[in-house]
Amino acid sequence: FFGEDNAASLMRNGKAQAIKTSSTKTLAEANLYTTTIDTFEPHHGALEKFRSLEKSVQLCRFGGDCYTYCLLAMGQVDLVVDGSLQPYDIVPLIPIIEAAGGIVTNWQGEDACNGGLIVAAANKELHALALDYLKS
Repeated sequence: FFGEDNAASLMRNGKAQAIKTSSTKTLAEANLYTTTIDTFEPHHGALEKFRSLEKSVQLCRFGGDCYTYCLLAMGQVDLVVDGSLQPYDIVPLIPIIEAAGGIVTNWQGEDACNGGLIVAAANKELHALALDYLKS
């Protein structure tokens, strides 16, 4: 997976294939992924906020780690919400997601480069809806 400027791609069989995030704009239609709910435990109230968001989406699945963020860039996943990420967990994924049309921040809507509680979304509209559930 590669992301630079406004172009994201996946190398497959030696050829670059352009990728783009989904156009899903509502939580009721969204697919939400998280690596594991265990990552929310160190953050007071985070699990409850995640569970509230989970109830508003079409589908929630677990696992995938960094690959789930790439699936978001490919348009296969609409939201990824994780906790307790280190900078090295998220920083390499940000240019891929953003170049594909997505957005990645912490739960306060700030820069995700420091890690922590992270929300990645296919577009600004879906991101804003998710933040309504996750912001403290």
